[in-house]
Formats: sequence, structure tokens, C-alpha cells
Amino acid sequence: MIKRLAIAAAVAGLGLAAAGAAAVAAPEPVATAPAGRACFFASQVNGWRTDGDDVVYLEVGVRDVYRAELFSFCPDLDRAISIGVRTRGGGISICDGLDVELVTPSPMGPQTCHVTRLRKLTVEEVAALKAARKAK
Repeated sequence: MIKRLAIAAAVAGLGLAAAGAAAVAAPEPVATAPAGRACFFASQVNGWRTDGDDVVYLEVGVRDVYRAELFSFCPDLDRAISIGVRTRGGGISICDGLDVELVTPSPMGPQTCHVTRLRKLTVEEVAALKAARKAK
């Protein structure tokens, strides 16, 4: 009787060890970033322009432009000489609207403008934006 229990325990132990090895051998797939997702650092922003009260185009690096849609009207944005680009959420890179906020100077002190959506423009969209700016 004791021998049967010892053999049953040994077989059960081997079964658990095999199940554990199978779990280690087949890791879960790693989540990948969605296609077309592009990130940048706040220090790479070297220009900007507004489009109405709730859209800002951020010029990043030499040729990239990102369209930032704001949560609501941002006071004095259209008259600001400069703006600040600040990351939020503890990260250092900016990949979507929740990662960034804009800071504008105003007579009442710095105003924070929350970004809800951020999208990198295509080469064609950048060309059209530049053509529209030259036409003004």
C-alpha cells in the first residue's frame, strides 16, 4: 500500500513538472505597437503652428509633423510666441495624446492644454500643409 502511494506521488510529481516545463517553454506572445505608431521626445519638437482653437501641428525633427487635437480651447495659443511640450504619465517619449500636454504663457500664468489625440501626418499631408501655409 505504501509503495502504491509512493509511486502515485512520483507519477503526479512528474506530471506537474512536465506541465510546468510546458508552461515555461511556451511564453505568451508579446503585445506589439499598432502599425503606424510613431513616437518622439519633447526635446525633438522644433516648431509649431495652430489651426483653429483646438488643433496644433508640432514640427518634430527635420521633416515630421504631428497633428495634436486639444481637449478644449487653449487660451492665448494663437498669440503665443513659444509653447512648452511636456510629457505626462511618467514616460519620456510621446506616442499618443495621453502622453503630452502643451503649456502656453498667459497673463494669468502658464496654462496647460491637454492633448486628446496625436497623429503623425503622411508625407502628402505635410506637403499640403506647407503649400497651404505658403498660399497665405
